[in-house]
Amino acid sequence: MNSNKLLFLIGYIALIGCSNEPTFEVSGTIKGAQEQMIYLEHSSLTKTQIVDSCEIDEDGTYSLEASAPKFPDFYSIRIGNRSLTLAVDSTEQIQVSCALNDLPNTLNITGSQASLEIAKMRSAARTSSRDDMRTLTQDIIVANPASLAAYYAVYLKQDGKAIWDMSDYKDRRMYQAVATSFELKMPEYYRTKALRTQVLESLEQERNQRTQLAMQELVEESDNTFLDITLPDNEGDMRSLSDLRGNVIILDFSSIQIEQYAAYNLELRELYNKYQKEGLSIYSVAVDSYQFAWEDMVKELPWTTVRTDHNTASSVLMTYNVQALPTLYLLDREGNVQGRYTDFQSLETDIKKYL
Repeated sequence: MNSNKLLFLIGYIALIGCSNEPTFEVSGTIKGAQEQMIYLEHSSLTKTQIVDSCEIDEDGTYSLEASAPKFPDFYSIRIGNRSLTLAVDSTEQIQVSCALNDLPNTLNITGSQASLEIAKMRSAARTSSRDDMRTLTQDIIVANPASLAAYYAVYLKQDGKAIWDMSDYKDRRMYQAVATSFELKMPEYYRTKALRTQVLESLEQERNQRTQLAMQELVEESDNTFLDITLPDNEGDMRSLSDLRGNVIILDFSSIQIEQYAAYNLELRELYNKYQKEGLSIYSVAVDSYQFAWEDMVKELPWTTVRTDHNTASSVLMTYNVQALPTLYLLDREGNVQGRYTDFQSLETDIKKYL
């Protein structure tokens, strides 16, 4: 009985010893590098770390091994100051062979299609035109946007300049294609999160630039023409923004459906009560389909309140490039747009300036 228990224990220990974490291997033959050290390195977004190394044998052969990554990631093999980028998906067996002194012409990679495509891009970047590089990288991205080769392609540079410029809305489509594919396949991957953040920040920056440009155009246009609005008030009478010319005007675009509408109107009322005698007027444009509810909400307001429903609002909102509710503008006594505001403190500062 004791001997049986001993045999069981030995077998159990042996089983545990065989259940090591999964690994991947990079091996091959490098001519002209005998007895030199070769390193396997992992490259994250912030650092490069050696994960294995060995001395190349006299016949040029080598073998490197490391723990398989949870998500596909970039590694490289390095001899001295020469390195080759590899894309590792899982427990792969990647073979890399070449002549050290003629790597571009002798390189042979098997076991990793993405690594082969990365090597092709790096080689082409040294000799190809920018247009040819854009064609090559676009083909790789479109063919498989969820691959590491596609990820590598969108960030590839030629002569220090990015092949694809994320700040250009057309180029950004390449980044978006990769980001979307990575999000669907590997939402928790740190590279997915980083790329998603970069794309969203780029989109936000573009929106801000467009808003600033539209605001500048609006100001320039209003210098020559009063951008008038005429809509029915809560009594059914047609009221025009230009009726208030000669006063400093808060032009308010809002809706009774916005969050904390009552508190929002209290802020407006404070400004109105404070500066109305000095020549401040308010023209509130409500974008609301529920006429009776709107009439009930605004009947006690002391300034001009008009309404447009969602079916007819587009032309009114386009006139002042309104992209969200609420939006506030300030017009001087000549009807020129002087600013667009998201907070009442900045608005009040400019009211004092133009009264």
